[in-house]
Amino acid sequence: MAGDTRRPHPGAIGRWIAALRPPTLLASATSILSGASATSQHLHWGWLGITFLGLGTLQIAANLINDYGDYKKGADGAGRLGPPRVISMGWISPQEIRRAIDYALCIELLFAIPLCFRGGLKVFMLGIVGVCGAVWYTSGSYSLAYYGLGEVAVFLLFGPGSVMGTVLVQTGGTLSVQQVLVPSIMAGLLVSAILVVNNLRDIPTDLKAGKLTIATRIGEDYTRGMYTVMVAAPYLMIRAKGLEILSPHLTRRPYSYPHALLPRRKSTESVSGRYGLLGISF
Repeated sequence: MAGDTRRPHPGAIGRWIAALRPPTLLASATSILSGASATSQHLHWGWLGITFLGLGTLQIAANLINDYGDYKKGADGAGRLGPPRVISMGWISPQEIRRAIDYALCIELLFAIPLCFRGGLKVFMLGIVGVCGAVWYTSGSYSLAYYGLGEVAVFLLFGPGSVMGTVLVQTGGTLSVQQVLVPSIMAGLLVSAILVVNNLRDIPTDLKAGKLTIATRIGEDYTRGMYTVMVAAPYLMIRAKGLEILSPHLTRRPYSYPHALLPRRKSTESVSGRYGLLGISF
């Protein structure tokens, strides 16, 4: 496991920050606050915070699983662009990452228990689906990301799954489809657009590793077009008749739209932050 000498070797804290990828937590914030925007009653901020801690911890576990799974399948080899992957860089051993995954899932369980009591059986079922999605995203013999299902999984988990879970926790177990439909679609599209940019960047290395993402299947030009549609659609939904009431302040922030349509293959960290904050504004 040889490290990449082109990057400086960070200290112990820096290595684990790189492994946990804190900027990606803005995706969880996008989904949770989209769910909060769909709640007509007074917000319970304490439960909102616990929901974020639960989903955020699950996302951290998914980040670690993704690092481990891609390393085992050879997708993080030489020439990969983007943020460093700590195992392939030689910063953290696979065994340490495995232990960190176990710790993250145990911590997530501590937050999941009160959330399930608050939101009921539906929240429990959503949590089970979320854990399965995190585990099977890049690990196992049939990994979702390796068969072009990564964007679909992220859309469902960070869109309908997380938004419905947030509303169920806020309301104590009740929701309507009409209540969550639009916020779910908007959050899911924005968060999965981050993945589209990642996969656009990784087309060359994913092809070598046999990782058949949507981007590797349809090519760079069509991937850019798909990305544009996924970013534009939430704006169009907000602009549609009657939807301004969901988030009227967003309609006064058109400056973010043209900037959002310029994916650059080496800037996915900034894209994650940009769309996390954009999603929060919904």
